[in-house]
Amino acid sequence: MEITKYPQAHFRKDADGMTLLGARYRDTGALRFPPPEFLQAGEAAEPIAMGAGGRLYTFTTVYPGKAPAYALGMVDFDNGLRVFGRLAWPEGAEPAIGDAVCVVASTLPDGTPDYAFAPLKGDAA
Repeated sequence: MEITKYPQAHFRKDADGMTLLGARYRDTGALRFPPPEFLQAGEAAEPIAMGAGGRLYTFTTVYPGKAPAYALGMVDFDNGLRVFGRLAWPEGAEPAIGDAVCVVASTLPDGTPDYAFAPLKGDAA
């Protein structure tokens, strides 16, 4: 059985900001985020832009002992997918279910580039 690596990343940064990239399987039309890491023989998937944000479905705060607390959330996108990620709220602000959020650049503790969700400000919220 032939296995190939999926060629696309799961986010991109462009002039309009950050956009998450999911995958659509060509044979079934099923959507997935994150995209598959590998495709098996005969599978084909194409990248789809999910957009720059959605609505906060749920969230929790993690208190990891001596390290600073951080928030994680699930965000609903217009295409029907729900995406898990870190929340990047301003100090002293609290997320609320239903908040409009946008995708922002983030960095994992090991220095790997990643994404997070921040509250959408202004008229777009």
